[in-house]
Amino acid sequence: MPKSDQIIDIEGFRFHQRPLELHDPDGNLVSLRPQSLRVLSVLSEQAGELVSKDSLMERVWADTHVTDDSLVQCISEIRKALGPEAGALLRTVPKQGYRLDVSLARPRRPSLLTTVRIAVLAILAALALSALLLTPRQQAASEVQSIAVLPFENLSGIAGQAYYSNGLAEELIVNLSRIADLRVVSRAASFSVAQSASDPRQVARELRVSYLVDGSVRREGQTLRITAALIDGANGENIWADSYAGAEADVFDFHETVLSELVRVLSVRLSQQERERLGVRGTRDVDAFDNYLRGKELAGFLTASQNEQAEEAFAEAIRRDPDYAAAHAQLSIVLSMRAEYGWTSDVTNTLARAVLHAERAVALSPDLPFAHFALGRLLSRGFIADLAGASAEFERAIELDPNYTDAYAFYAIVQVANGQAEDGLNTMAEAFARNPVPPYWYYMPLGLANFYLGDYEAAEAALTELLQRNPRLQNALRILIATYGHMGRLDDAEWLVMEYEALGVPATITDIMQVINIEHPPYREAVIDGLRLAGLPE
Repeated sequence: MPKSDQIIDIEGFRFHQRPLELHDPDGNLVSLRPQSLRVLSVLSEQAGELVSKDSLMERVWADTHVTDDSLVQCISEIRKALGPEAGALLRTVPKQGYRLDVSLARPRRPSLLTTVRIAVLAILAALALSALLLTPRQQAASEVQSIAVLPFENLSGIAGQAYYSNGLAEELIVNLSRIADLRVVSRAASFSVAQSASDPRQVARELRVSYLVDGSVRREGQTLRITAALIDGANGENIWADSYAGAEADVFDFHETVLSELVRVLSVRLSQQERERLGVRGTRDVDAFDNYLRGKELAGFLTASQNEQAEEAFAEAIRRDPDYAAAHAQLSIVLSMRAEYGWTSDVTNTLARAVLHAERAVALSPDLPFAHFALGRLLSRGFIADLAGASAEFERAIELDPNYTDAYAFYAIVQVANGQAEDGLNTMAEAFARNPVPPYWYYMPLGLANFYLGDYEAAEAALTELLQRNPRLQNALRILIATYGHMGRLDDAEWLVMEYEALGVPATITDIMQVINIEHPPYREAVIDGLRLAGLPE
């Protein structure tokens, strides 16, 4: 249990016990009400432990009579302050209380064995949940060679250069994924497992692949030195390795050479179309490429300031090379997320710009999977809701890149919205089969599909997993409330309604149905019936 004068690290935020203050990753003081600071103090004193609702009420409001709503409001305020990435750290344990999972500001480094055990347990839990929710028929995966590209080590001696080495590895992932005879693990999965385990055999087992690609990048001035190796996942031995040294402009030649060598060593059969696509360079401008990689790294941080910086990087890449399709597609995603997260006061203009860049990306590079994904993602959102157009774009993205698991997951969302829950469930089976470490949001379409098919236990399992990782997802809360209504679990529904209202949104059936992006009448009725059974007012 941390002492009262210690500083607690919460995903880069630093919480001081004396005085009670929360500082963001840049060191700025975060504004929180005194009650919320006291709630955070109690939770941090018992970090990692379940703190009951009654205990929190007694510690924070000892001499004052307040309702449960006061506590829920404080929890909501803390989560909002910490942002979407840190929301999963403050977990709700229904009908019991809350748990804050944090570390001391300068913790002792855990042993590799401990880290590996934690990673293995987490992955096994995710796989077990996937197995529970998907039938054996749906769990079948294609019998093709499997490979994962690990993050390239940054040997430049400058921490700020990690975006470049990571970006080079991801570019290999993107290109390898377009080969039909390879199953390529996503960046999120391979990078996550690589952080927790050093033995290549273990990494291969956890990612369920036969081969690994590893490498390093040393970038000094305008020169590059890059190493790359293909590793046998069964014994951890190198099958092939090489190094490349030259000017920064040679980075494009490096990619082509490594791709060709991997295809040769693995004896992969390429169609004529695949050969042509692999030979296409996104840009020939070194500075445009650098800004593109920088923008992708920034876009991964879900904050308003880094979203703005990502836009600047992609805009500079486009200024350097107006025909850089991938940069247009990435800029479209950044603008779309700005509208979705409420980081702009001019949603209409922001979305118009997003559509413009997505359509430009598709026009510039009709065979670029990410361009179709970016446009499909936009068309699938509630503020546009062109489900037919979105379906066509996702289908094309998957046709071009059979390993594009995010495209599978978004396509499943559209299928469910169109009244095709069974198809959506099958599509999610493909996404889970191809991605051994799925991101938390994959459990949303999985939960929706099971809910509309009437499998409320499977829906609850998926939505609970989702909300444990991000408790502020309003649509997940809405559907889980309806799920509990159908299951007759009214106490659980009541608890969730308080969590939902604490986000500042009304919990009436009319208000909820206005924001539910489902047009299929039987599915809408299933939500309405569940909300009524849960006791929500009209």
